[in-house]
Amino acid sequence: MRVRCEPKDSPVWRVHLEPGDKPEVVFDGAGLTQLDAVLQAAETSKRCRVIVIESSPGVFCRGMDLEFLVAHAGEDQSEKLRGYAHCMERLRSSTKAVICIVDGETMGGGVGLVAASDLVIASARASFALPECVLGLIPAMVLPLLCERMPVQKARWMALSSRSVKAEEALTLGLVDELVEGPIQLEQALRRTLKRLLRASPRAVARLKRYSTEIATLSRADGLDHGAQQTATDLLDLETIAAIRGFMAGESPRWFERYRPGSGPAGSGGAGHD
Repeated sequence: MRVRCEPKDSPVWRVHLEPGDKPEVVFDGAGLTQLDAVLQAAETSKRCRVIVIESSPGVFCRGMDLEFLVAHAGEDQSEKLRGYAHCMERLRSSTKAVICIVDGETMGGGVGLVAASDLVIASARASFALPECVLGLIPAMVLPLLCERMPVQKARWMALSSRSVKAEEALTLGLVDELVEGPIQLEQALRRTLKRLLRASPRAVARLKRYSTEIATLSRADGLDHGAQQTATDLLDLETIAAIRGFMAGESPRWFERYRPGSGPAGSGGAGHD
C-alpha cells in the first residue's frame, strides 16, 4: 500500500490509499508507516481541519496482506500488527474530523479503518466483510472499533457469519452514515459535509470528540453533571463568547472557511508540516 496526501496547504487533507506491489490496497508495514506519518502530521498541523480517507474505485481495502503472512509463517508479527492498531487509534482519537469515502469492497482491517472514522459516506456498490473466522482468526483489532458503531450482537454476527454486508444494510447497522448512488454523488456528498464542518470551531471539534469518549461509560446522571461542568468551562472562554456575540449579530465566526478543491499542490505521500 502507498499513501498519498493532497493538498497540505488546505484545511482538508485528502489521504489516498493506493496499491503498492499488489493490484489492490492491502495493509503492509511500509504502507502503515506512511499512513501513520500522514496522520501524525495532520494532528500537529494548524492548517488541517478535516482528514478524508479514500481509496481506489471498486475495492476500498482488502485488509492485511495475507500473502506476506503466509510467506513469513512462524515469524512473530506483533510489531506489524501493533503498527495497524496504532494507526487505528491515531485515527480514532484524532482531534480533526475524519471522513471515510468507500466506493467498493472492504474486508478485514479495512472495515476497522472505516469504523474508526467520524463519518462514513459510501456508494451503493460498497460492501463490508470480516472473513477472519474462515481463516481460523478473529477480527480482534476491528471489533473494538466496530462495536462503537453498531450493537455488539450485530458486530459479533457479522464476524461469525463472514458474510458480505451490502451498503444499504451497513447504513441500517450504523457502519455507514450516508449512502449515495455512485462516485459523482460521493464527491457531492463530501462537498456538502465539508461545507458544514468548516463552519465549526476546530477547538470545539476536538473537545466534542474527546468529550464523547469521556461520557461513553458514564451513567446518565453523571453524564449530565459532566456536561454542566464542560459547558460552564466553555463559557469562560473569551473566543467562545466573541463567537456567540457575533452569531447574535449575524456575523460569521473567524474560523469559518470555504473549501476550494485543487487550490494547493499535491503532497508526496509522506508527512507534511506547517
